[in-house]
Amino acid sequence: MEEALNRLLLSRYGFTVSYNKIGWNDYETRLNSFMNTNRKFDIAFAWTENYLANALAGNWLELTPYMENLCAETYEAVDEKFWKGATVNGGIYGIPTNKELAVPMYFLYDRELAEKYGIDLSKYHTLESLEPLLQMVSREEPGYIPLFLSNSHVNFAAMGGYEYITDTNIPLVISTDDASASVVNFFETEFCAELLDTLHRYYKAGYINQDASMRTAFSRFQGEKVFLRLANGGPESEISFSTSFGYPILTERVSGLVVTSESALGGVMAVNARTEHPRECAVFLNAVNTDPDVRNLLNYGVEGKHYVLNEDGQVEYLTEDYRGVTYTQGNWFILRTVAGENPDKWKLYREFNAYAIESPLLGFTPDLSAYAKECGSVSRVCEKYESALMTGTVDPREFLPALGEALEQAGIDILRQELQSQIEQWMAQK
Repeated sequence: MEEALNRLLLSRYGFTVSYNKIGWNDYETRLNSFMNTNRKFDIAFAWTENYLANALAGNWLELTPYMENLCAETYEAVDEKFWKGATVNGGIYGIPTNKELAVPMYFLYDRELAEKYGIDLSKYHTLESLEPLLQMVSREEPGYIPLFLSNSHVNFAAMGGYEYITDTNIPLVISTDDASASVVNFFETEFCAELLDTLHRYYKAGYINQDASMRTAFSRFQGEKVFLRLANGGPESEISFSTSFGYPILTERVSGLVVTSESALGGVMAVNARTEHPRECAVFLNAVNTDPDVRNLLNYGVEGKHYVLNEDGQVEYLTEDYRGVTYTQGNWFILRTVAGENPDKWKLYREFNAYAIESPLLGFTPDLSAYAKECGSVSRVCEKYESALMTGTVDPREFLPALGEALEQAGIDILRQELQSQIEQWMAQK
């Protein structure tokens, strides 16, 4: 794939690239090591917390000067709300992936069971409403896990209309409907208390897999069947979810369409501030976002080797030897669709984006760099308690007070007050 990409880049843009993939388990550690040791690289994938922290630390190259020339086409192609999310202290330090603006929560149902029992998915939008369904599956389909949960973070807060302000390991949120953006501890909200009670009740009833606090989202055992999962995603996501989990899935959206900084910065291509090739980096990123040949090659590989186009012009895979990671690499709207997807997929995405509302904090950049001790302490407390609580494994009436006390000792009130102050200053300037 790299050879084919470089032939294309050399003929059209006059340079080649070295394309290096790093496994997810190692990626953040390796990237931090590159930064700390001044190791040479040019472009890297970044995401919300990583992008903002490195922009504030001066590790990413400011791309604002390139937006009027080398990246002008990209600036025009990418939705303006993404640029709001990517702006840090007035500057742009990365190219956000032009994709769905909001990533709401979905209930993911096993299609076979949903159709077998004629379930009207539109009737179930809260965890509490699921109880009769989970009870039925537990009784009628003992070979299925009624509700699969894991220790991977699930954004339950979105179902209550809340959004995280910074890292999800720091449970400080605002209500999206609150124009004043009052900062609260999610674990102190009434919604969270009711949520945890429901999860624990489901766990005790056997509706949730008993090993939930030890499993990851994509871990599976041979022959394991699941009726319902929870995940974040965009429109027309049934095919991608079905592919990821290996069985046909039906989806139902259960949270609002809100553009947050987290959703806008889920995938960013950023440039090393110490790159020796800033111009070429800008040209390459512009190509990834505006040249369909470059973008499709990165995502699907080489036509005739990794995939073919069917009579409808859609991608049919020939092998799994190469796959791009779509949300990490640039503009989706110039990608071909995959066989089985709606041919009008990107039209539907544009309509989806048009309906998404902006968070009152879109474009706000929290800076807790002066509070590393408190951030670290709060994160460690959450890591200790969260997976057990958010999978229903432990009784919240016993563990929630202990979590609250530990968070207070770790300094969460200091962080809350600092974020509130920064938000108020930002809103006043805005």
